[in-house]
Amino acid sequence: MKRSKEYREQAWSTLSSYWNDMAVILLVIILIAGIGSGIGLVGTLSHMDSLSMFGSSTSFIAAILLVMPLEFSLCALLLSIVRKEENEVSPMRQLWQGFLDNYTAYVVAGFLMYIVIFLISIVTLCIGGIIFALAYSMVALVIKDNPELTAREALKKSRYMMRGHKWELFKLQLSFIGWFFVGILTCGIGFLWITPYLSTAQVHFYEDVKAEYEATEQEI
Repeated sequence: MKRSKEYREQAWSTLSSYWNDMAVILLVIILIAGIGSGIGLVGTLSHMDSLSMFGSSTSFIAAILLVMPLEFSLCALLLSIVRKEENEVSPMRQLWQGFLDNYTAYVVAGFLMYIVIFLISIVTLCIGGIIFALAYSMVALVIKDNPELTAREALKKSRYMMRGHKWELFKLQLSFIGWFFVGILTCGIGFLWITPYLSTAQVHFYEDVKAEYEATEQEI
């Protein structure tokens, strides 16, 4: 496995021609995610409990049915870019195509992830939730590479692939802390570019983890 700095450098090079495309895509996802939250906020400020509850419910449903599948599709798109797969379709259209092609797997996998991480977090005061989040961090990429797998099988494979690598991924994520401060200082606007940057670094990380996992399987 490479050092965090090397993964960041790879990600920077990969996104050299895609920075603005990724920012626009992420903005669309954020706007979709904000629909339910916005309704809930209006309800809270207006002291309308029913509207507030409706907003909370809408936010949860949108997260499971739209936001998480779109995030998974974005990861799959980044994997195609990392692998330099030729495609004449624009990144935005590729995002929606991947979203539709793997929608059921993305929804089921996302829902199962949410339930497991939520329950483990309650029992272990968040620590276990972080560990399981790292273990399931490769699910979207596993689904792209193995569309024949069920959602549960994809979760299982991600967990197996990440054995012995969760700490390395955590360190990679922590190495972006300076960029997170930049995002905060720019009133959150910087995250439109920082988030794809981190996601692309994690995709490069996946490529190495996948190669190691497949080599181990062949030896067995």
